[in-house]
Amino acid sequence: MFHLRDCYITRPKDRGITSIGNGCQDMLIDRCQFLSNEMSDLAQDRSTIAINVNANDTKIRHNRFVRFGHFMVANGAGHIIEGNHWFQGDAAQAGVRVAGLVLTQTNVQTTITGNYVDNSTIEWTNEHAAVPRFGGDEYSFGGLTITGNTFLASNTTLGFSWLTVKPYGSGHFIHGLAVMGNVFKSVYNKIDRIDKVDTTFADLNYSRMRNIQFQGNLFNGVNTYVANPVDLTLTQNTASARWVMAVSAALPFNGWAQKVESVIADSAITTAGNARVGEMPWIQTQVGADRKSIALNWSAAVKGTVSLRVRVDSPN
Repeated sequence: MFHLRDCYITRPKDRGITSIGNGCQDMLIDRCQFLSNEMSDLAQDRSTIAINVNANDTKIRHNRFVRFGHFMVANGAGHIIEGNHWFQGDAAQAGVRVAGLVLTQTNVQTTITGNYVDNSTIEWTNEHAAVPRFGGDEYSFGGLTITGNTFLASNTTLGFSWLTVKPYGSGHFIHGLAVMGNVFKSVYNKIDRIDKVDTTFADLNYSRMRNIQFQGNLFNGVNTYVANPVDLTLTQNTASARWVMAVSAALPFNGWAQKVESVIADSAITTAGNARVGEMPWIQTQVGADRKSIALNWSAAVKGTVSLRVRVDSPN
């Protein structure tokens, strides 16, 4: 087991700590400071990496990483990344921001908790896979918990997101992701949303999304609040037997509206003549060409307001 603690890694040319094989298995890095030799460069022009690992079960705890190209590129699974501060901003206005932590395996069984993620993304890929498309007899993206972190962005662009999933082949999906109890804050410029799929090589298979939890997160300077399940309000002012609502923006990764967990009337449901109706509607999910809307169907034309709880996945 390799253990580095209470050390300074200062101005490495290319890598601070690097592994070409499996010697990094169970590696421990505690209470160290990593200082880049590219601090004055724009984020997109940096090439140094503080740590890269290929094997499983590393513990990266209570360290500080200053302006590297990436703070860590990690293959393998079972990593615990806790209590670190990595920041990768620069002096640009509306600056480009790149990945701080890159995970290169699908089912990572990894915990990211209590970190300060500053002007960089967590990028989740399968770039280490010899055959990157989903083969059917393997795990896809899953086993990742992101809890209790603080995420900051400053002077970045509208399209920046802190969490990016980037499949390198077709057919992949997410089965097991928890993003809970984090703070997301953008200052000076707003951003559109906290999450996205990088479709450079392939998109996700949204029909197979399972067991995704986005709950208890706090948003500042973010245009779209994302949750799963998400609570929405639908008001139908003109009596209709079919109410349709687009919900895609509020669901993680702009995914499909796969499931409605509940419908509660927030007002009296009435006909055009204001006669009260006591029935419940039946639900259609994945409505529309993009499958990102839901429909409530009534036996007669009615109006009113309901609250809905909608999911991007099947929880099982």
